[in-house]
Amino acid sequence: MGARRSSGARRWFAGASVALALVVAAPAALTAGDQPLVLPNVLPSRTLRVPILMYHRIDRARPGEPAMTRSLTVSLADFTAQVRWLHAHRYHAITQLQLFEALEQGAALPSRPVMITFDDGYADILPAATVLHGLSMPATAYVITDRIGSKAGFLSWAQLRELEVLGFDIGSHTVDHMSLPTLSDSQIHHELGHSRAILEHRLGHPVQWFCYPAGRFNDRVVAAVRAAGYVLATTTVGGVEQSAEHPLRLRRVRVSHALGVGGLAGLLGA
Repeated sequence: MGARRSSGARRWFAGASVALALVVAAPAALTAGDQPLVLPNVLPSRTLRVPILMYHRIDRARPGEPAMTRSLTVSLADFTAQVRWLHAHRYHAITQLQLFEALEQGAALPSRPVMITFDDGYADILPAATVLHGLSMPATAYVITDRIGSKAGFLSWAQLRELEVLGFDIGSHTVDHMSLPTLSDSQIHHELGHSRAILEHRLGHPVQWFCYPAGRFNDRVVAAVRAAGYVLATTTVGGVEQSAEHPLRLRRVRVSHALGVGGLAGLLGA
């Protein structure tokens, strides 16, 4: 379920750095398909209630880990209970494309839509992906491209393709997970453009979903994200209302270590 399995990226990719082929081995084959998505010049005035859940690690919190790491770690048992609760209460997990088409084109969404996202690209989300697949619930993994297959505990390229088979969209979380507002324009261009180029080349379809590292952004960064060809971007700003006028400032619901099913139900107003 990726970003329209299109390699209408073929036209875009032709303008990418030729050196990319030298640093990325065994790319997925690009096939003819739809053109990449484009935001309308005039963004519509439309607001939809779509909670976007923000997870990071799905694992066992270990004594001695930093408090932040523990906070961002949800056990597989808790995660399973949460998504089973969503499924039982008739929440419908949606894809990035469904959200884009609903916000920008007025397409209908199922009742009680929810989007499930995972930041950073930890390999421990694979068991969670199996749980979601069993419930026919899609999700999104935002990955840091320099950590793919090169840093212990993070997803490999083969695992990213496995996630796609299990119903995941893959989005960019930049090259190095640096705070974008602190970077120069050229550095921002690298973090946004190079990560997208690598993902598209290796996965074989456009990747137009983005997540701001640590949730940090400003107007300059948002403009650069749009110029880089992304059409939806998530923040860490809390909330469940998504605005078609601000598709690159989507709000999310943080799911922390101690939240549990009751806490999630409360955040969703159930």
